[in-house]
Formats: sequence, structure tokens, C-alpha cells
Amino acid sequence: MALLLRGEFDLCTGCGACLLACSSRAVKGYSPRFARLKVTMEQEGLVNRPVLCTQCKKPFCLRACPFEAIYKDKKTGWILINKELCTSCGQCLEACPDEMIFFSIDGKADKCDMCNGDPQCIKFCTPKALNLVQVCEGGMG
Repeated sequence: MALLLRGEFDLCTGCGACLLACSSRAVKGYSPRFARLKVTMEQEGLVNRPVLCTQCKKPFCLRACPFEAIYKDKKTGWILINKELCTSCGQCLEACPDEMIFFSIDGKADKCDMCNGDPQCIKFCTPKALNLVQVCEGGMG
């Protein structure tokens, strides 16, 4: 079984605490722009929806990377990026159907790495709209 992040749009208030917690860990600063997740507002702001990497079973980003910088961790099953191999070509960004790969502050491709098993976004989500779920090996998407 693999642990994955899951968002519950009916609980999300759109407060952005998850974005600040994520960016704080990712770039040591508070900027939602550098968070590895998104919160979208739908229906004229009445519905907030957390958008997360779904750790696809057959990740388009992994297949799109010509430098093998994106890989599936054998222990956790998470799709991760080796920044040392990333050339910032952007092919993974274009390939991700959920637009969950970003260029980080260092100019390299970046995505949710589950905070090495201790997701900060969950800790700071007071409405409990984010949680960890166990899924069969291979991802959700």
C-alpha cells in the first residue's frame, strides 16, 4: 500500500494555510506561488478545491523527461524529481495533465515530494480538507 495526499473540496475553505506551509518547506519562504499544490476557486468562489499531484499509475511526466530526472521511488511508490538531472527543459510541465509540476525558485522542475513522508500542508489545514490515504500500489490516476 502507498500513502497519497487527498483533498476534500467540500471541506476546503480556501484559506491558503496549506499553500504557505508547503512553500515554507519548499523554498523557505511564504509564497503560494512556490507551493507544490494549488487551491482553485470554482463557481464564483463558492467552492474551493485543493489540487494535488495524484501520483499517476502511468505518469506522463516521467515518460516525458528525456533525462530520466523523474523517477518512481521503489520504497514509497511516489513520483519524484532528481534536481541534479533536471535540465529545466519543461517537457514534464507540458506532459502533466493536472499541471502539478512547476519551475521552482532554482529554475528546476519541482512537484510534491510528500515532504519526505511528513506533509506540512496537512498539519496546517485546520478544516482537515487534506489527508493521507492508503491506496493500492500504483497511484490514484
